[in-house]
Amino acid sequence: MTIALLTIGDEICIGQIVNTNAAWMAEACAKEGWRVLAHSVVGDELPNILNEFQRLLGLADAVLITGGLGPTHDDRTKTALVEFLHDTLVLHEPTLEHLRNLFKRLGRDLTERNAAQALLPGKCTVLQNDKGTAAGMWFTLSAGTMHNASKRDKIMVSMPGVPHEMKHLMQDRVIPRLRELSANDAVMRYTTLLTTGIAESTLADLIGDVEPILEGQELAFLPSPSGVKLRITVTAANRVSADALLERIEERIRARANKFIFGKDGDTYDAVVGALLAKRGLTVAVAESCTGGLLGATLTMKPGASAYFLGGVQCYSNDAKMRFVGVKPETLRLHGAVSEETARELAFGICERFQSDIGISVTGIAGPDGGTPEKPVGTIWVGIADKKSVEAHKYTVGGDRIVNRERAVAAALQLLFKKVSGV
Repeated sequence: MTIALLTIGDEICIGQIVNTNAAWMAEACAKEGWRVLAHSVVGDELPNILNEFQRLLGLADAVLITGGLGPTHDDRTKTALVEFLHDTLVLHEPTLEHLRNLFKRLGRDLTERNAAQALLPGKCTVLQNDKGTAAGMWFTLSAGTMHNASKRDKIMVSMPGVPHEMKHLMQDRVIPRLRELSANDAVMRYTTLLTTGIAESTLADLIGDVEPILEGQELAFLPSPSGVKLRITVTAANRVSADALLERIEERIRARANKFIFGKDGDTYDAVVGALLAKRGLTVAVAESCTGGLLGATLTMKPGASAYFLGGVQCYSNDAKMRFVGVKPETLRLHGAVSEETARELAFGICERFQSDIGISVTGIAGPDGGTPEKPVGTIWVGIADKKSVEAHKYTVGGDRIVNRERAVAAALQLLFKKVSGV
């Protein structure tokens, strides 16, 4: 089954709201083995909505629509559906009763405007929205209609744009119905291998010729500040065959690049590193300059971080580096705050002060200013120490402050992963 996603609303078009709905829906559909062919966003203008209905129905088996179902004049999705499908609005008594009960529970009067949300297209199958006021609408367009020249029925589903309402309808009403319709379809499945410590081009060279690996399937390289993701996508007659194909391809890639793979799919670096620390009974403390607490915040994202994270110091100033972590004044005078020597003393010093098994330090020039010809913006030093040894590594990342901070944290987590995992 192929899917197209349509989001309706001026607020999305102008960037006032981030379109998280489409990302969530696409992932949910992909997990079912359906291929998402398009994400589309249009404003509240009726002609544009109608044009997009026509275009997306020509592209995909099912068009999933969110937004534009509220009670105000600028909510035009229902109007567009009625015009597009040559339908009329009729009163849907179960929805009206749902609205009465909902407003009664809220201690509010059901106004005429809100009651009008029970007026729904006569051709739709109503999907009751237990989480809100706007019902979902399911339309089946039979093969051979004016909008569908294919041999397969097309589906249009309209849902509210409120995220928790959309998710409720997708999970409880829409996905089960689409699952039944696509029971005999070929499925698309994917998995993503997460790598670290290797550049995209180097990773591609390491994997080499992909043709004998992929068996005609797909491999995408997706670089990010934290590492390169390898997304494997396969299409097969059923889920069992697809999963077996995924497993074979993954094994071949791991045979060539496993030392750089730290996880897959929903794994995050902080969770993988945290689990390793907890499993081995190790503790860590951090001394942060240019990241200003971002490394500590990342290490404590997951519940249970207190088992391995002891604490840290945001030592932005030279005085803080000396007073709270123990960096020597002559080290700062001779080498500067952004240097191998300072990174080493920060890592060893924080390890001593917190009596942790491992100490990590980050010092650098995040930007956008403060750089010099010798130490340009994006120069980062990361130190890592235990009770017996200490080392520091230099990274030159770029000119964007936010990206530089993210890459500094990623570099620190890479070093921590290598130390704890023994890679």
